[in-house]
Amino acid sequence: MRFTFTRSGVSAACIVMAVCTVSSAELTRYREFELGASVATVTAVTQNAARVKIVHNRPALLQQLEWRPRYMPRAPQIDRDSIGEVVFSFVDDQLFKMSIAYAQDRTSGLTDEDMVGSLTAVYGVPSSPSPRTRTTSSLIALDAPVVIAEWRHAETTVVLQRKEYSDSFFLVITSLPLDIIARKAQATAVAMDQREAPAREAALLKKRADDEKVAAERTRSTNKKAFQP
Repeated sequence: MRFTFTRSGVSAACIVMAVCTVSSAELTRYREFELGASVATVTAVTQNAARVKIVHNRPALLQQLEWRPRYMPRAPQIDRDSIGEVVFSFVDDQLFKMSIAYAQDRTSGLTDEDMVGSLTAVYGVPSSPSPRTRTTSSLIALDAPVVIAEWRHAETTVVLQRKEYSDSFFLVITSLPLDIIARKAQATAVAMDQREAPAREAALLKKRADDEKVAAERTRSTNKKAFQP
C-alpha cells in the first residue's frame, strides 16, 4: 500500500510538472506570434505593415496593429477562420499584448466550458478553471467583458473573456512587465498632451492666420497685375 501510494504521488507530481511546463512555455505565444516580437516580425506574417498606427511617440513609442485574416485580399487560410480580429499592441517595438476576438459565426453555440476546454489543450490547466456564472445585472448593460478563465505564469497572463449579451469570446495575452511600461508611457503621454495643448492650439491659430495672410497677398498680387480699369 505504501509503495503504491508513493508511486501514485510521484506520477501525479509528474503530471502537474508536465502541465506547468507546457503552460509556461506556451503562454507567451498565440499561433505564429510571440510576446516581445518586433513590429517587423509580426507584419511579416500579417502582411499589412502599412496599417501599423502610432498611438503615442513619446515618452515611449506606442503602436497598434489591427489584423483581420478573414478579410485579407488573398484567400483566407482555413486554420485562421475562427479569428475575427487580432489587435497587436507594441511598446518600443516590442509586442506586449495580443487581443483576439473570435468570429461569432465560428463560436456560436459554444459554451464557456467548450472554450475553456479547447484552450486547456493549448495552454494547460487554467489558474481559474471553473467558468464564472453569468449575470443578468443591469450594471453590465454596456456589454462589458466577463472573465471566464485565466492562465498565469510568472510574467504572462492569458485571459478568456466573453461579452454577456453579444456572446462574443475574446482572448487577451499580456506581458505584465511590458504592460506596466506601456501603461506608464500612456499616462505620461496623455499628461504631456494636455499640458502642451494650449501652446499647440496657439501655434495652429498663428499658422492658420499666416497662411490666410499669404494667400490674400498672393491673390492681391495676381489681381493687381491683371486688373484693367
